[in-house]
Amino acid sequence: MAEHPDRGRVAALIESISTRAVADTEHLAARMFGHCWPGGMGDRTEVIALEWVARWRPQRQGVPGHECNCASGYCAVCN
Repeated sequence: MAEHPDRGRVAALIESISTRAVADTEHLAARMFGHCWPGGMGDRTEVIALEWVARWRPQRQGVPGHECNCASGYCAVCN
């Protein structure tokens, strides 16, 4: 099997993480946290949001699934 073209880049990123200073890690985590939850920790637990999620939940369709009858098991029905 051919080597993935980004293998060297991924290895370099892993190496850079292992040598990163604690302060750098904390800074990166704070930036990620601020981007993902701009309202802080409470941003994930707003009562109105929890009520919306409880009401929203996806509904299943009433259509029965198809069964695969192919010998390989890799047809469009299986996948």
